[in-house]
Amino acid sequence: MRTVLKKINLLSTNILLLSFVFLTPSVLTASHIVGGEMTYKFIKRDTVNTRKITYHFTLKIYRDIFSTNGTGLDNPIKIATYLQRANGSYPTTTYNQTLNVRIAVQQNVQKPNLPCSEVPGNIGVEEGIYEWDEILEDTTTNYVIVAQRCCRNGTINNILNPGTTGSTYFIEISPESQHSNNSSPYFSTLPPILICNSEPLNYDHSAIDAEGDQLVYDFWNAYIGGSSNGNPGPSPNPPTPPPYALVTFRLPTYSYSAPMAGNPMVKIDQNTGIITGTPTTLGQYVVTVRVREYRNGVLIGTIFRDFQFNTVSCKRNIVSAITADSIVASTAGKQFFIFGCENVTITIDNQSTVRANINSWTWQFVGHGDTTNYTDWSPTITFRDTGVYRGKLILNPNTPCSDSAFVTVNVGGRIASNFSVKFDTCVAGDVAFKNLTQSALPLSKMVWEYGDNFSDTNLVATTHLYTSPGTKNVKLSVKDRYGCKGDTTISFNWQPAPPILIVEPDNFIGCAPGKVFFRNRSTPVDTTYKIVWTFGDGTTSGEISPRHLYEKADTYSIRLQLTSPIGCYKEAYFSDWIKIRSLPKADFDWSPKKINNLHPSVSFFDKSSTDVIGWRWFFSDKAYSPQKNPSFTYRDTGVETIKLFVINTNGCRDSIFKTLYIEPEVTFYLPNAFSPNYDSNNDVFKGSGFLYGLKAFKLTIWNRWGERVFETTDPNVGWNGLKNNEGQPAQEGVYMYELDYTNPKNERVLKRDFVTLFR
Repeated sequence: MRTVLKKINLLSTNILLLSFVFLTPSVLTASHIVGGEMTYKFIKRDTVNTRKITYHFTLKIYRDIFSTNGTGLDNPIKIATYLQRANGSYPTTTYNQTLNVRIAVQQNVQKPNLPCSEVPGNIGVEEGIYEWDEILEDTTTNYVIVAQRCCRNGTINNILNPGTTGSTYFIEISPESQHSNNSSPYFSTLPPILICNSEPLNYDHSAIDAEGDQLVYDFWNAYIGGSSNGNPGPSPNPPTPPPYALVTFRLPTYSYSAPMAGNPMVKIDQNTGIITGTPTTLGQYVVTVRVREYRNGVLIGTIFRDFQFNTVSCKRNIVSAITADSIVASTAGKQFFIFGCENVTITIDNQSTVRANINSWTWQFVGHGDTTNYTDWSPTITFRDTGVYRGKLILNPNTPCSDSAFVTVNVGGRIASNFSVKFDTCVAGDVAFKNLTQSALPLSKMVWEYGDNFSDTNLVATTHLYTSPGTKNVKLSVKDRYGCKGDTTISFNWQPAPPILIVEPDNFIGCAPGKVFFRNRSTPVDTTYKIVWTFGDGTTSGEISPRHLYEKADTYSIRLQLTSPIGCYKEAYFSDWIKIRSLPKADFDWSPKKINNLHPSVSFFDKSSTDVIGWRWFFSDKAYSPQKNPSFTYRDTGVETIKLFVINTNGCRDSIFKTLYIEPEVTFYLPNAFSPNYDSNNDVFKGSGFLYGLKAFKLTIWNRWGERVFETTDPNVGWNGLKNNEGQPAQEGVYMYELDYTNPKNERVLKRDFVTLFR
């Protein structure tokens, strides 16, 4: 199926233009590449070796010529060819030797001709065209021909790190394309130099295919190439094989499918390649168009054009404008409305610019069956009667730089707006309003503004219920069918008493001391009202919504009295409304009073008030009991906090915390004799007992001549009857020892005594 290409006239002053240009350089080593594409054309198949195919390749690269810090186009540029492996991957070595291709054509892209708009002067794009032939062998996998270059403009808005991000331009030749002697599509036109912001865009970005294959268009992601600060460098040699990394868009504002802001969004038609939308944000944007080539429903090839849009403010040379009471934008252009409500003679003030570019003009008015033309710059017109007269200002009629403005003149009559207010001063209810406006013509619109952020429309008589008291400023605005307006404001004080006094909570049951928040839900009421709360315990308050603390357990009745600023009175009495219950008294004791690691079991005894019906004991972080008089055995020494929580028959709670100390104890006993004769009975002189927490231990033994025969700092090591446990056997007799250690209470224990050695 052959794609039909629709041509669009790009010379219209109302059409936005695409741009390759970025006005501000940012990276010293960059070329400031602003776009590029690669295509191929089948030339011939070798008559002897029919597997050898000659292709002609074209690479186009575009550069910002106003980039003062960038380098020029590469001449020559490095071109690499890679052949895909059978498993789908690519080798790191090229299929052919890396080519050095020189520029075939180097030229500046022509600026757009915008006779009705001012084009910025510092805009320019240089185009470099590289062409070469390659002989490839017909295969069952893809060829990729690639060129890479750094860098993009640093001021691009829609991707991250643009100043150090390069570009990759490549073409892929599929096996289907090789077998069928296919040529790739190629783009029919160059994107223009700039886009005018906030104006509709309609650009034909279509491609041409020599074989008439079906072409499908969409936006795609741009590929990263050389970099300014890392391998493989600004101009990789050779360019790297696939796969190629993608640029990173500034999500969620931008993506490759939505590369720039617009209303409507800028998009591309998948069948025609026409880009439409209205850009709404000044800036510079990377955009990539992908064209997929299908034959008989099978994808046989893809080309890409990586380019950059530059959206700028385009100042029109001719703009029609009129001094008006109201201006409304529409698809036909700006609509100017003039209200000559009490005058039939009106001067229309022409504010069109630029006057020097306006060579002729005419006014056309239609109304009440008349059609009249005027040629004054700002005409003074006397209209025949009240009514609506529609006109049009045409600048430079029948020329390419013409512009028009539409004007509607409403000639009406005098309006005297007024209304009445009625309400009961003491009973809070609806306030009634009635429209008393006098108008020469029927009213088409009425707006009531009640002074509390509420309003109604088109009501001759209306009512409104206010939720807060005070001075109300009510405004009525009216308009007749010709746009003539009138308004009036009436102020009045609305300070009635509430119809009913509403208080939250509607009851309260709590434990002493009980804090109650009385929320006054009555309306209307504010600080200008006199309020008296009587809490039933001898105290009062004048707050709108007070907080009150009841110290004693009892039942209390509440009274609320309210007087409006104009003397309207209301009161309410709430009998037995607050019930404050008594608290229990938590207390306990334990036995024994002296607790240590040798006797760690403790019995606890509840001593709380007699109304307690529930207990919860916490002996440590993880141990608890619900019993009234529990027992607990501690596994370690130290200070423990005992917590007791109780609840009484009223459901009120109390708690008490006490600490107890589990003392550490050490017992160490030494025998008065031993017999180291190796009969496994009393062979070693060694102590025994409860040693947990023992510190700085030392045991020393001397013979009767004062000679030290044994010493240890380990309480688990004893004397075996040999000198220092490894010399000659000691003689029978009496030996003196000294025992020295520190107990867990950091108390020193020193003991001297005798031991008898028997053989």
